[in-house]
Parts: sequence; C-alpha cells; structure tokens
Amino acid sequence: MSARTSLLLGLEGLQVTSVSALPDRTRLVEVINCDSKAAACPSCGVVSTFVKDHAVTYPRDLRYGDDPIRLRWRKTRYRCRNDACDRATFTDRISEVPARRRTTTRLRTQIGRDIGENARSVVEVAAAAGVSWPTAHAAFVEHAEQVLAAPAPVRVLGIDETRRGKPRWVRDATGRRWVRVDRGTPGSSISAAIRAC
Repeated sequence: MSARTSLLLGLEGLQVTSVSALPDRTRLVEVINCDSKAAACPSCGVVSTFVKDHAVTYPRDLRYGDDPIRLRWRKTRYRCRNDACDRATFTDRISEVPARRRTTTRLRTQIGRDIGENARSVVEVAAAAGVSWPTAHAAFVEHAEQVLAAPAPVRVLGIDETRRGKPRWVRDATGRRWVRVDRGTPGSSISAAIRAC
C-alpha cells in the first residue's frame, strides 16, 4: 500500500497494508506497526528479535466523513530475551494507542471535547463514537482534568458537610420535651470546633 495512505490515516507508527469497504459502508483499514522501537521491551528496553506470535486488535478511531473506520491492527507479540527482566512477553504499541486501550488517543480527545466544550450528553457522544458509556465518561474526565484548574481550598464548612450519622433525641433540662441533638448542630462540640476555626 502507498505511504500516502498511511500518511492520510495519521497514526504515527502504523503503516496501512490494505483498505476495503464492508457492506455497511464501514472502511476496514488493516495496519501493522512500522516503528523500529516497537520491538523494545517496555520494562528493560532490550530490543527483541524473537517473535512469539501475532494478535489482532480492533481499536476504535475517528470517523472518516460520514463513514466509520474500523482499524484491524495485526500486532506482533515478542518474547523478552533479557534473563534479568521480569516481563516474559510483550506486544508492540504506539503512543496513539497505549497498552490495554481499545480506543485511539485522538478519539478519546474528541469525545472529551464534545462532552465538555460542546455540552453534549455522555450517552449521545458515546453512541455517535460507537463506544460504551463508561469509555465516553472516562474520556470526559481525562479532558476535564487537563482543562480545569485545581479548586480553591475550602475556607468554611457548612452544616451539610459536618452532620454525620443519625440524629439523637434527649430530654431537655426540665424533662418535659424531647430535643433532637445532631452532631454538628449549634451547641455541639463539632459546631464549637468549627466556630473556633
């Protein structure tokens, strides 16, 4: 396949081997890793030449126009030949699709933007991207952590933040009425401690 096709896909480290159209208008893009550092063990950094086997994954990616793209990545599983290394085997990876991820980083970034900046619901964005609700929500949390600043420290605690447990009822000083005593109500030791701050 032409190098221009890999350039058009835009996933650094992956080379497109073939593109075909499925009956539902999905584009099946078959890719392999072309990064020379892919055979380096992630634990010890030793480059392996021993191929154990191959695995096929289907990471989700952005759509191409109106048509969805389905990536078919034939990954190579290597055996680490360093005797001092605890890792027995590893598969090649790229920065755009980290280990144990089923989505590309650019898809997760787009999902986070759609939810956070475009004010769309998590369900709507998840359905449009073809991912589950937890995946879309996790992408939104990642996006929010990068965009939002740390909240200001708390200066004063309100009653809602101090009440704990069930209320207690005791008789008043005259012994005629029942009085509710909450932890954190005025007169309690917690309220006194808060006022002292």
